[in-house]
Amino acid sequence: MRKTLFSAALALAAIAAHAQLVEVASVKEVNLPQNMVASIPTISPDGSFVVISDAGTDALTKVNIADGATQLITTNGNGHDVTISADGSRVVFRQNTIDRRHLRRTALKSVEVATGLETEIVAPTRRLNTGIAMAGNSVTAVENGRVRARSLDGSRAQQTAVVSINYGHLDYTVNGRTVTLDPQGRGSYLWPALSPDGTKVVYYLAGRGCFVCDVDGTNVRRLGMLRGAKWLNNEIVVGMNDVDNGEFVTSSSIIASDLQGQRQTLTADDTIAMYPSASADGKNIAYVTPEGRVFIINLK
Repeated sequence: MRKTLFSAALALAAIAAHAQLVEVASVKEVNLPQNMVASIPTISPDGSFVVISDAGTDALTKVNIADGATQLITTNGNGHDVTISADGSRVVFRQNTIDRRHLRRTALKSVEVATGLETEIVAPTRRLNTGIAMAGNSVTAVENGRVRARSLDGSRAQQTAVVSINYGHLDYTVNGRTVTLDPQGRGSYLWPALSPDGTKVVYYLAGRGCFVCDVDGTNVRRLGMLRGAKWLNNEIVVGMNDVDNGEFVTSSSIIASDLQGQRQTLTADDTIAMYPSASADGKNIAYVTPEGRVFIINLK
């Protein structure tokens, strides 16, 4: 009897080890304008539209997923760090310009989708960290270690905790104070993201892989080779496992991983899927292919 129970326990453990983290309902392509070559998609919190960075221009365009209807957000934007408000009414983006001394400066701006009204959150600067946060109509960014918070509706600005990258360092800013985490010492940190509950940070360390840690830099856990990871919920992240030959990407899959490192591939082997973006409700994941096509993974 004991042997039977032991065998059953092993069988259940084996099933659990291969259990799916998420269940894919469908994968559908977004109908993009004929001449648009997408490079980085950002999906809205409710999964109803994506903001597309056009590889051929500096334009950012809103594309409705249901019918492909488009709306120009800006002719001069950067696809990295695009953030959409919880109600979908505003899009925040970085804008790069060249000054008189031929130096690149970066501003942080917001566009009201309904009216096209543009608001400058951070003036062009040489030291705007990579990484922003948005709560309600307040945006928080970090410039050279200093918090920049602004309300977009005239109310008092609400500072929100934010993780960012400053010259390769992983920074965490909360209550007006910025500290450098660098959980594994000096290195080149990339793609930081704060969990929805604000307790954990997922990040990529060049040459080492993807990791998650607590917001004080402790309890570091390795998630393997997973680039550009985004939070699907508080326990699962999605990222890309890409391989290149030094000139171009030869393969890439969208991977879901829990915080113990259990992984699930969400895309087919014959698809080169890159730069995932997850909706806030955890039901949709957008990704792009090298040809500039955008797809949506719908989860059950």
